[in-house]
Amino acid sequence: MKEILTTYPVAVWSVVSVLLAAIVISALWDKVKWWWMNTWYSFPLIGHVARLSKDVSTDYQTGAFQGDLKLCRDYKKFIQLRNEHDFNEKITYLTKAGDLGRSGTPVFIWLLTTLLVFVEAMGFSYVLAGYTIPGASENTQQMGALGIAFLISVLLVALTHFAGHELYRSGKIKQSRRSWLDGGRKSDLFTKEIALAEPQSVDNHLPVYTQLINRVGAHPQYAITIATVIFVAMVAVGATYVRGKVLEKTLTQEVAGLSLSLNTGSGGELKLDGLVLPTDDQARVQESKDKVLHDTQNLDRDGGWGTFIVLAVIFVFLQFLGVLFGYKWGFAGKQSADAFRAIGKGRFTSYEDVRAHYRNVADAAQAQLSSLDQRRQESGRSGTSSAAQAHKMSFKEFMDRERSEDVRDLNSQHQHTQAYTASPTAAQVPAPAVPASAPVVAPATTAAVAPGSAAITAPVLTEIVTASTPAVVPAESEDDELARLERQLAERKDAQRRAKIEQMKKELANLEGGQS
Repeated sequence: MKEILTTYPVAVWSVVSVLLAAIVISALWDKVKWWWMNTWYSFPLIGHVARLSKDVSTDYQTGAFQGDLKLCRDYKKFIQLRNEHDFNEKITYLTKAGDLGRSGTPVFIWLLTTLLVFVEAMGFSYVLAGYTIPGASENTQQMGALGIAFLISVLLVALTHFAGHELYRSGKIKQSRRSWLDGGRKSDLFTKEIALAEPQSVDNHLPVYTQLINRVGAHPQYAITIATVIFVAMVAVGATYVRGKVLEKTLTQEVAGLSLSLNTGSGGELKLDGLVLPTDDQARVQESKDKVLHDTQNLDRDGGWGTFIVLAVIFVFLQFLGVLFGYKWGFAGKQSADAFRAIGKGRFTSYEDVRAHYRNVADAAQAQLSSLDQRRQESGRSGTSSAAQAHKMSFKEFMDRERSEDVRDLNSQHQHTQAYTASPTAAQVPAPAVPASAPVVAPATTAAVAPGSAAITAPVLTEIVTASTPAVVPAESEDDELARLERQLAERKDAQRRAKIEQMKKELANLEGGQS
């Protein structure tokens, strides 16, 4: 590694710079994409506006220029939400799942956690490489240490993050269970799983803890947390043990070399000016040497083990930090991440923010349309017969047409879905035969439509059925059944409210009569 840095410093730092730039771009991808599209549209000579101004072909359905339609479609990609109801449904899901105000783990947190764990893992991976690849050269051991550090870092970062997320989700479930127990278990804790695509008002009548359980889950789990604790403990204890053994080996080699150097050249006898000291004196001198060596070894051993313990504590706290990051960021709801992305990844806190974003995109698109029309006029291509008859479409008009087309397509899909759902059920459940003189009228069905659009009612089918021909009644869809149940519930609540009002009026009249 040192040789590569020394030989190719420019190449190494170029790779590092590219990686850092890629990380920054990925973290700010939406802003980068918006800036790049606007820049490329406005770029002179070879930009999109310059190229589209040369195209005067028109669309046969709308009569608008093909270039105008392409520009509007490109800018439409930055508008995700269709209406206020869609936005509020996502907000309601996040609220009921207990995830409103949370966000996904930022990129810089991932980078920071990975970097810290990798630096810590490099400290003991080099020691492990000596035993993993015995007899290898220094360069091979360094490469092996990098590989081991990478593997350990990936495992630790993933485990600690998922452990923190698991603890957060399980904490939400336990909190809801406590509220359910404190409330006396008056209702079911879990009724059914509520998906993001379903109407979020289906469980408004249920307690808050049941609404959360329906979107998060009913059972806390700690499998990943237990596995993370075991793995972190094994790595911390194992790395400290291996470091200790390497320290003992190093101390033994150093003491052996020092002892040999002290005794070399004297034949085991200490001489002073050519005189040989008596045996007792030599024994005391040798004892002093041994004491010095022993004290030195103990000091190095104590200092080494103290350092290893500190490193182990730092390693454990780094993993605790990873668990804390996983607990702080992320979602408990099963589809909260999808809802978070649908509302702009935290960019919008209210529908007014959505409208402001839409106006910014619409203004930018309209400015580009005006620039495109001006370029077309300056080039003289707008004077052709086909171009003169072309319809100049604004971005607002384009979006209105797109919304209308989406509503029609959605209604058509709902009609086909209802027909497909009712057909096999009707074939399996025939109605009883009726007299030939009695006509049977199938009830009108209403297709489910997007919020804010007009309901499309299927035509009423009237068929005279003979006594030998069974009547076929379309089955009621889940949406229709849900709407019917909600109406019945609302009617019952209204009846109870009116009865309570009448009762209070009677009691008040009785009180007034008694006072008089």
